[in-house]
Amino acid sequence: CDLYMVLLAISASLASPALLSCARPGRSSAEPPPLSRRALLPLPLLPLLLPAAAPAADTFEYVENGEAKQLTEIQARDALTKKVEAATAAGKGLDLERRGQFNEKALFSEDFYFKYGLRPSASEALASPYVPPQGELPFSPVQRRYNGYTKYASRITTGIEAYSGALREAVAGGRWAEVATLLDKGSKGKGSNEKGEGSGQPPSELRSMCRALGLFGNTALQSENDSGTTAANLLARHLVNELYFSMDDLASAAQGGDKAAAKEAWSRGRDYLNSYLRIVNYPIISRVGDKFSVVEGSL
Repeated sequence: CDLYMVLLAISASLASPALLSCARPGRSSAEPPPLSRRALLPLPLLPLLLPAAAPAADTFEYVENGEAKQLTEIQARDALTKKVEAATAAGKGLDLERRGQFNEKALFSEDFYFKYGLRPSASEALASPYVPPQGELPFSPVQRRYNGYTKYASRITTGIEAYSGALREAVAGGRWAEVATLLDKGSKGKGSNEKGEGSGQPPSELRSMCRALGLFGNTALQSENDSGTTAANLLARHLVNELYFSMDDLASAAQGGDKAAAKEAWSRGRDYLNSYLRIVNYPIISRVGDKFSVVEGSL
């Protein structure tokens, strides 16, 4: 876990295409193409794969189990590919089936996973160097935070209460039809009636909360002067996405009447939600509003 957290701390600095692909200028077209950035980023050993000091320009120093080895470019790629597969199997690497090739299946496509290829757990997110107490959050003006809180706090609070109350009780009692209703994603309208109103079905309070969480993060974890999405906000979006996916898992478990899987999905979603709330509660001062309550209880 410590090594994984080191990777979180330095992943933002790994932007050199030459380093990420382990390729040298003037690479022959006969050599295999370099691995993509997204395929390499999940590897805990990336920081340990550096150009060697040896005279040969196409060898690299690869460290494994504390032992340094001189590998050719092809050998290094092969070793890294094995690490990619191991990271993915451990649940911290690529997730093409659930998230899609470009993270297009996520509620918020531009999140920590999209940029760095990493999927930290709820506890790892809180221990990352991008959030307190390890690091400082990006500056956001009080007025910006206040406006966001005023706009989204009600939806967030209602969702938290539903998650810890109605949803938890429905799962505990095995009331699967109720669970399905509580986790309904809604549907887009297909035209309008004579009053000009849409005929779509709005999402449930819990699903609506997830979108409000991501939108509130935009106001609390960065300012309009930031050139891009901050790492803290990317991390918060990742937590929201994982919460949303946990709701999907819970809905599937309810459909199949699998109580054990439903309890596990609820607990996992609770952890992601609470990690998000603990992060955004830092910039919520008295001039902004009341801090959000975390989800208590278990199944």
